[in-house]
Amino acid sequence: MKKLSLLFTGLFFLLLTACNNEEPLIEIEVKISSISDDEYSNVGATKDLIEPKQEDFKVLEFTFNMKHTDAVTNRKVEMFEDWKKTLDSIDGIDRYWYGSASSQDNASENFAEYQQEIVFYAKGLSEEDIKNAFSDAKLTVSWTDNNFEQDEKQYKIADLLEFSNE
Repeated sequence: MKKLSLLFTGLFFLLLTACNNEEPLIEIEVKISSISDDEYSNVGATKDLIEPKQEDFKVLEFTFNMKHTDAVTNRKVEMFEDWKKTLDSIDGIDRYWYGSASSQDNASENFAEYQQEIVFYAKGLSEEDIKNAFSDAKLTVSWTDNNFEQDEKQYKIADLLEFSNE
């Protein structure tokens, strides 16, 4: 009887483990803050601007991190890529100044990382103007879980924007 009880307990835990549908850990940060002296020294030509100052420029920092177990397969990240176009479409002024990006998203690894850093001309823009510009911007993450069910999450950039006065 003891062996039978142990067998059922073992099968129960095996079933629980097999049905474990652990979601991936997804962290996204979109932060807009003042630029540093070093970043401002890289701004370069500003001859088309009227009396530009360091305070007229902001930096947008985007970070996406996804970590998961082997239970997650077929990970697909559809990243938002129109940063320059979005910033330049706010009011007809060329606002995108310079930027850099990096990513690591190898199917053989249990993580994906994306980073974007953009310096832009923000003079005359409110936080609301910037949020409105990114209102249609989104990224989509999808994957297959260990039950072979497709899961998908969508994130709107405007909802993730954080403003800092640092």
